[in-house]
Amino acid sequence: FLIAEDNPINLIVVTRMLGSLGYAYDAAENGEDCLKFLSENDYDLVLTDISMPGMNGIEVATHIRARSDAKKDIPIVAMTANSELADSMQFKAAGINEVMAKPFTKSDLERCIGNWT
Repeated sequence: FLIAEDNPINLIVVTRMLGSLGYAYDAAENGEDCLKFLSENDYDLVLTDISMPGMNGIEVATHIRARSDAKKDIPIVAMTANSELADSMQFKAAGINEVMAKPFTKSDLERCIGNWT
């Protein structure tokens, strides 16, 4: 999996959850690095924070969906505290497949992964 998360504590939480579930991952601290990792590697899922400095999660999703290769279809899950309906509709319009509201549990993450992989 590919994770884009700029908050160190949130990154520790999600990577520990993924590790305890037995999943391998790469972690990017911002949207630009996320796109670089995606260009260089193959992943089954992108987990992206929405509120990141520079390129935010919506912009990351828009760039991924604009690709001309098979990677444009990778499932994208937004991890955000901004999970109101209006925001969720904006996320889906950008090509984000699912929105997970922070804070989420390990079982929430496991269910989400099961939905998309």
